[in-house]
Amino acid sequence: MDNLCIYFLDLMQNSIAAKATLIELHMVEDDMLHVVIKDNGQGMSKETLSRASSPFYSSRTTRKVGLGLSMMKMLIDQTEGSFELNSEIGVGTELKLKINLKHIDTPDVGDIGELIYLISIHQDVKDFIFTYQVNGETYIYDLKEIKEILGDELQSFTVMKTLNEMINKEINTIRGTK
Repeated sequence: MDNLCIYFLDLMQNSIAAKATLIELHMVEDDMLHVVIKDNGQGMSKETLSRASSPFYSSRTTRKVGLGLSMMKMLIDQTEGSFELNSEIGVGTELKLKINLKHIDTPDVGDIGELIYLISIHQDVKDFIFTYQVNGETYIYDLKEIKEILGDELQSFTVMKTLNEMINKEINTIRGTK
């Protein structure tokens, strides 16, 4: 995969498939990128959880392999980060990642604004909260607030472009880059 946002999009698709009504994505950037993807979906049994990061396991009936978690785990192992997956049936799932941004094999982060927008317009996503922290500054994007303001306009190309630019501008502002 070209960038980390593609991995994150794939991982949040798991939350959507697990019928989560709330998905949270938290990113904290320092020497590492700390990422937490948390949902209130169906959750996994202990047996499923123990096999979830194997490329030879999938809960999907349309294919026999599951690539999202296994590819993320492989990247994390390869780049000296950390990977922790916790889940409970009826409660949800939490994935904690620590990604070494300075490792030569770590892909670029990618377009965070586009990632947030793609999750926001998914028809099955009811509530989504994105938090980004760097240098003691925090940016919070709350889909419920955005939906209250924009309603059906959220689906338009002009709004998509504007939201994408706004999110990336806010992130670059707290990063200290323009």
